[in-house]
Amino acid sequence: MNIRQLQFFYRAARTGNFSATARAENVTVQAVSKSMHELEEELGGALFVREGRGMRLTPLGETLLEPARRVTEGVTSIEQIASSWQDGPATRGDLRLALVTPPFSKHEFICGIVAHLMAHSLGVETSLSVRVGDDALASLRAGALDALFTIGRLDAPGCTCAQIGTVAPGIFLGRRHPLRGKRRLTFADLEPYPVLWNDRIDGFNETVLVTCRKAGLASPLVNVDTNEGVVDFLENRDGYIMGVYLKALSILPFATMHDLDPADAPTVPVCLVLPEGPRRPEVERLDQFCRNEFSLLKRLLSSEGY
Repeated sequence: MNIRQLQFFYRAARTGNFSATARAENVTVQAVSKSMHELEEELGGALFVREGRGMRLTPLGETLLEPARRVTEGVTSIEQIASSWQDGPATRGDLRLALVTPPFSKHEFICGIVAHLMAHSLGVETSLSVRVGDDALASLRAGALDALFTIGRLDAPGCTCAQIGTVAPGIFLGRRHPLRGKRRLTFADLEPYPVLWNDRIDGFNETVLVTCRKAGLASPLVNVDTNEGVVDFLENRDGYIMGVYLKALSILPFATMHDLDPADAPTVPVCLVLPEGPRRPEVERLDQFCRNEFSLLKRLLSSEGY
């Protein structure tokens, strides 16, 4: 057993297929398949069950998933520390930021707009990417990222979490969902239908789903962690996904964003997460900008043009 095998396994478990794993790791599908076969032989059992175009984890695979995640993220953290050291963190003058959320429709476009606005306002080269929580936090602690934005509060040792604004919750519905024709939804409307839960997302910070569950949302939770599973959940299982209510996030005609009745749904804080300790002047300017100009960012992203 080696680290590379565990990295392949973990990415394959996350994506649900070997092809995506091969593309991400810049290797052939055959190399991934061979590594998984060798790992299965060493462990004495199958890790995946192939079904249709995708695959799911076996009980053995489920058991291996968490240790493989820790190994993979540990290696990533070490690589980021090395990269940050080589870049010279003490003299770096740019800002590297991450929005802690799963990838969403048009996320690269929206992140580019926000980064451009920040760069123009702060006079600092700025990049913004979408990252999953544990990976983003490891990068922040390693110095490879300067700050995180979370939808919902985050309690993380060694970090400060400051609310910079709020957003309203929204609901993604598939094109054949029974509630598709209703624009504004209540918790009672949603209760009979399953809502998507992801351990790595909703177990990291107080996401929109976690916040709404605390406010009384009683829909059954279904854990989905592959792209194929999300499509099936929306298209064939009458499931729904919670997110931020922005019409720009609709994926027509596949899925549309609906808003929630304000009488049910609480607003969700948007927070700026920074490591504790001394900060570069660029990070201090970012802090002030976010506290003062969040309403500008919100108006920009709520525009019908996006």
